[in-house]
Amino acid sequence: MITFSEAQILGWLSALLMPLFRLLGLFTSAPLLSSRSIPVRYRVLAAGCLALLAAPLARQPAPSFTDPDFPALLAAEVMIGLSIGLVCRMLLASVEMAGEIIGLQMGFSFAAFFDPSTSSNANAVGRLFNALSMTTFAVINGPLLLVAATMTSIERLPVSAGVQQFMARLDIGAVINQVFELGLLMALPYMTLLLFVNLSLGLISRVAPQLNVFAIGFPITIGSGLLLLTMGLPMLYAPLAQVHQAIFSVLGF
Repeated sequence: MITFSEAQILGWLSALLMPLFRLLGLFTSAPLLSSRSIPVRYRVLAAGCLALLAAPLARQPAPSFTDPDFPALLAAEVMIGLSIGLVCRMLLASVEMAGEIIGLQMGFSFAAFFDPSTSSNANAVGRLFNALSMTTFAVINGPLLLVAATMTSIERLPVSAGVQQFMARLDIGAVINQVFELGLLMALPYMTLLLFVNLSLGLISRVAPQLNVFAIGFPITIGSGLLLLTMGLPMLYAPLAQVHQAIFSVLGF
């Protein structure tokens, strides 16, 4: 008859809880994996199944339940998982930021609507760019790569020094810098051309003051912006690839 002692069962549970909490943090913050369209119980079930596979990867024995630092270590595991998902979400937000800037230049600030998936107001171009970034992220198997990165972190980062090593590797200032850099690089061509359109309208209003620029300005600006978007969307492949490359180079797993 096979018997198990209480110490063995507690040791197995401790070894399972460490990767479980890290994966739960990932499924709470990562793009697509944390979508509200996925029920919470399914996300918890997926994290539990992955934790069973990840538990043998840990190079150091899991801490005991009697360890006074055990709750702090669990919180640290959640922070690592949250950080992996938030870094990816921040870099993907650079694409939506570019769309928001372009939409504002086109005059779509009056057409902002509430987005229930993010609980925020967004204009049409921002939503288009956000959908484009999420679609391309799903096409390259981004969620699976994030899960793989988290599983690799369980193997490479021990529980005792995981947070210190992870935060030392993750440069938040560089991530924020990349978000603004990538967003502005994508929006700058559209901003320049739309600025030229607005300057042309201003010149027309000075030459022909009898024209109602406000009446003809909005259709011209929106039409020019839509034409530029139609012509420029195929050229977004390179910036999107740069965003995806930045995600996994920052994580570095």
